[in-house]
Amino acid sequence: MRRFLFMTAIMATTLTLAAAANQTAPAVKAPLDGTAWTVKVTPDEAAAKLGDKPFDDVLMFSAGRVSMSECLKYGYKPSRYTTVKSGEGWTVTTEQVSEKDGKTVWNAAITGETITGTLVSTKKDGSVRNYTFEGKKAGQGKKTGQ
Repeated sequence: MRRFLFMTAIMATTLTLAAAANQTAPAVKAPLDGTAWTVKVTPDEAAAKLGDKPFDDVLMFSAGRVSMSECLKYGYKPSRYTTVKSGEGWTVTTEQVSEKDGKTVWNAAITGETITGTLVSTKKDGSVRNYTFEGKKAGQGKKTGQ
């Protein structure tokens, strides 16, 4: 009987631990979540020759994902991003796919309130276009009352 009770106690403990392990861990907030960055995206010389023009965009970080205001218009959905602490700032990378436009890879460096980086866009036809971007944390540089 003691052996039965002992085995039952072990099984109950094992089941309790297994159930606790299967519970979803609380979401960890990604370091840039809740921030937005206004950027000016500029095509390199080759992309400019193909007719690409500079454009303004807003990178928005939320729930471990990033979206770009202009890219959303071309079917790019918010994507997971990775960050690496780099000195006083962060390096950030994300890849987004659009069924109608192609693929983009964004690489950024954030230091303080400034962001700079590169964007490589691979179009559906396989052509590759390169851009640089720079900007500031949204809401920076504005005077109260404007």
